[in-house]
Amino acid sequence: MLVLSTWAAFLSAAARYAESRVSSADPRSRWPQILTCAAIVPFVSFTARDPNEVAAALACIALVVGAFADARTGYLFDAVTFPAALVTAILAVATGSASQATAGVALLVGIFGAVAVISRGRAIGLGDVKAMYAIGAGFGPAKATFILFAASLSGLAAAALSRRIAPPAHPILREIPFGPHLAIGSGLALIAGDQIVHGILGL
Repeated sequence: MLVLSTWAAFLSAAARYAESRVSSADPRSRWPQILTCAAIVPFVSFTARDPNEVAAALACIALVVGAFADARTGYLFDAVTFPAALVTAILAVATGSASQATAGVALLVGIFGAVAVISRGRAIGLGDVKAMYAIGAGFGPAKATFILFAASLSGLAAAALSRRIAPPAHPILREIPFGPHLAIGSGLALIAGDQIVHGILGL
């Protein structure tokens, strides 16, 4: 738990520094992030009891930290996504799951990186693509597929609710930060990823 707590604290500090360069958000707005990280670290520590799940746990914490910054600023910062990508890749190699990690990264970054480039960031931001590196390396291709499915459903629900509460002036759908929904999907995958992959997906 100490390692996960240190990881959460490091990423929170990195995100706070990155935010300070682009946003003047009220510091009090960071209390939900601090409280959420304090609550999720013990939970993740209990859930990720298998050494092979540590990379997924670290990726999940990174996505939670990144989600708050994304919700406040609209950015998934490199200060969060790069360390997450590096650490999950190292752990994948150390635990002998490099092939699964490579397949997950190739699937997510390959597809959505191309979408980001072709759409020039209008369909999906590069920050989201960088976050997907950690998702692919930490969870592997099957669970990463579920994460994207769950995140997309969550994002669509949030967009629909947002339109009902405050309809956008422009006819094009209002842009919403995708980071929080990636965090939701990764949390669900960490809780019940094996059951979902072996049950619903039949893998």
